[in-house]
Amino acid sequence: MVSTPQVTTRRQRVALLGATGSIGASTLKVLRQHPDKFELVAVAAQSNWSEMCAIVKEFAPAVCALAEPSSALELRRALGTQSVPTRIESGCDAVAAAASMTEVDIVVAGISGFAGLASTWAAVAAGKRVLLANKEALVAAGRLLLTEAAKSGAELLPIDSEHNAVYQCAGGIECDPQRIRAITLTASGGPFRTRELSTFDTITPLEACKHPTWSMGRKISVDSATLMNKGLEVIEAALLFGRLGADIGVVIHPTSTVHALVEYVDGSVLAHLGPADMQVPIAHALGLPSRLSLDVSPLSLTKLGRLEFFEVDARRYPALPLAYEALRQGQGACLVLNAANEIAVGAFLSEQIRFTDIVPLVEQTLQTFSIREPQSLDDVFALDIEVRSFANELLVQRAVML
Repeated sequence: MVSTPQVTTRRQRVALLGATGSIGASTLKVLRQHPDKFELVAVAAQSNWSEMCAIVKEFAPAVCALAEPSSALELRRALGTQSVPTRIESGCDAVAAAASMTEVDIVVAGISGFAGLASTWAAVAAGKRVLLANKEALVAAGRLLLTEAAKSGAELLPIDSEHNAVYQCAGGIECDPQRIRAITLTASGGPFRTRELSTFDTITPLEACKHPTWSMGRKISVDSATLMNKGLEVIEAALLFGRLGADIGVVIHPTSTVHALVEYVDGSVLAHLGPADMQVPIAHALGLPSRLSLDVSPLSLTKLGRLEFFEVDARRYPALPLAYEALRQGQGACLVLNAANEIAVGAFLSEQIRFTDIVPLVEQTLQTFSIREPQSLDDVFALDIEVRSFANELLVQRAVML
């Protein structure tokens, strides 16, 4: 009797950047459900050593990188003499190195904000499959990043719920205008969708961080409240799917059940529905071309009852048209938009400015800063520093005027 040879499929080796954040937590949930398919070989974060300690003990990755050296020292102390085979590294270069390790197949780019660009770039330059949750990397350096991906053979897969939904409805990253007419991204509207506009001056950081449907970090929660997050997503979608801003719409959809819609040239519209759980898009990208089973609450349309959609009120959400304008102006303006917004949101969270000062500060920076197009990654970092310094000067001027 001739035996059939057994085909052994090697587990996919994963590097998780931003392991202690919300994307990291959702990714770990998926990995726990499929230990036969994935091996966590590298983890990285900014400074949360206590959360990282638990991750290292559970998964025993080969490498753990913390950008903050003092946090890496605390992690080493916390692990002490425990027999964990994990090498603890520190510094931003160590985070980038973790993203480009030869041993890594898949990189989950979950470090939020501009801080995630260097490690995302390293993963792309190394030709990895990159699961992209860091929209700011594309907003600040999208054209350069996509060019680098074409050179290295890297595969960019979106795991933002909206962009992943577009990917699924479009059947891939290709959104040829001869096939697809338009893309629509949905937005929950944040915590202030029905709040009286006259009270926006009194909004507190605590209120702004209470997102109605998603569990996210403080900065992205504020961006959701202003709708800047959706503006950044419009820019990301335009770059990732190769479409003009005019081809990408936004509607308010409070329940976050429909994540995106794709309209085909024959009038057909495909919508992606699913629970408001980041495990879903992460599992989709991790499992391609297969589907991974997930232990998530199933979507019940009968319990939901109805799906509601509303137009975006520019008076309530002035950040969105500002993002479209930056996209129209080009990559340099998108970089300025992102950098100025990070400064403005940081100032609001530290109670230096009011909620209603965030978008005006970003707009003033866009209108008065001398914008230029970055030609290299070094240009991107240099321009980002200049914009932040400029926006901080505007902050000081505003404080003097109050």
